[in-house]
Amino acid sequence: MESTVLGKAAALAAFLVILALPVPAQAATTTVTVDTVHPAGRLAADAVGLSFEMRELGLGNLDPARGNMAQLMRTLGASNLRIGGNTLDRDTLWLPAGQSPPDPKPDWVQDIVTPADIKRLRGLLDATGWKAEVGVNVGRWDPALVADQVRTMDQVLGKRLVAVECGNEPDQWEGKALRPPGYAYPQYHADWAACADVVGHHRIAGPDTAGTSSSWASSLAADEHDRMAMLTVHQYASGPDLTINRMLSAAQITSQLTAVAGNLAAATATGLPMRVDEANSAYSGGVDGVSNKYASALWVIDYGLSMAQAGMAGINVHGGLGVCNAPIWNGKFQRYTPICASSTAYELAQQYRVMPIYYGIWMARQMGPGRFLPVTTDTTQNLSVYAVQGDDGRTRIALVHKDGAPVDVTLAVGGRNRLASVLAMTGAGLDQESTAVQGVTVDGAGRFSPAPSSARVTGGKLTLTVSAASAVVVTL
Repeated sequence: MESTVLGKAAALAAFLVILALPVPAQAATTTVTVDTVHPAGRLAADAVGLSFEMRELGLGNLDPARGNMAQLMRTLGASNLRIGGNTLDRDTLWLPAGQSPPDPKPDWVQDIVTPADIKRLRGLLDATGWKAEVGVNVGRWDPALVADQVRTMDQVLGKRLVAVECGNEPDQWEGKALRPPGYAYPQYHADWAACADVVGHHRIAGPDTAGTSSSWASSLAADEHDRMAMLTVHQYASGPDLTINRMLSAAQITSQLTAVAGNLAAATATGLPMRVDEANSAYSGGVDGVSNKYASALWVIDYGLSMAQAGMAGINVHGGLGVCNAPIWNGKFQRYTPICASSTAYELAQQYRVMPIYYGIWMARQMGPGRFLPVTTDTTQNLSVYAVQGDDGRTRIALVHKDGAPVDVTLAVGGRNRLASVLAMTGAGLDQESTAVQGVTVDGAGRFSPAPSSARVTGGKLTLTVSAASAVVVTL
């Protein structure tokens, strides 16, 4: 408890210092004009969700009756949870009810998932209001086991099950010795069709390719859209060479949008929603000093909102529930995870803390649901702006400022004189872990209630100073 109190005090002090900094005389200025009469594409309520490995179910994690995971998910608000990952095909065995594990277990089996695990997942979804996509093992195909798992998921998860995912990253199965040399889309299509036949309904997602722009996705959309609920691919911003400057550059967002454009167009043409159902800053667990620092919180706001504005149904930010900044099950680190444990004891108790990217997810989720509004700006700063006309009638504007100096922003929003509320996310530094919203951090129970400040719209305009390297959500 002492560390939580001290953490809150330190975050509040840092926030107050940032607010008290004098604005230089030559501070940059910009005007943002929001077109409130021409709403465009939709920002879904579940546009930014979470993704975990199948092994988390087999370990007994994601338990609403233990620790604080349920509260951490409630704090984010009801969204979309994806369960799959590399452990799905490579080392997870489904064990039907009443059966004992094989003895000896096959060499490849590291994790076992049972109907009890699916029931526990249903409890978590009910406790948080979330829905889920859950994978079945196609890499090591056993139609009888998959049929049993799907029947169990349909019965237990019911409407909380958005889709069954037939395998994970099939475009890499050849390299992982799950398929013979020469395995390509035609062979995968046959495998997917066999899985779809066993599933027996259209609540199926795929192809879940590692390659964001892989033609496997557009081909599957063309061939099987009538049997699918969703088109899915994975995307990581970069690899082990990722730097903070590159992650936060405007070119990075452009690159990410370009990579999904072809498959997104294919999904749209066939009437399918599309999700990047596994995403984060850098593959292979992220980059120390980048993926686990405050800069990642700014990146994920920009990433999630830019994808949704482009027409994506949503993204799922991948993570693991091991000890923060320590190797996990495969010897790799998961620097990028939004949620992790402070120690092995906390991991076993399922008592987690949040990393900076969690705050960015939370900020992005304050924007919806609703429809995007066009914005124009005259800025030369590294400033991303999004506006949403909420389903509740409120207009919300997100300013993601990634430059190292404050900027004075005038928002031209029209309408009557009125008060607006402002939420500001700040950090001790782009390469530091300390992150807060309105000076408040998530407490040990997983609760988070930052109180917004007020600003006034006068003559159709609102002016505020956005701190260096910060994000702001304004609600009108």
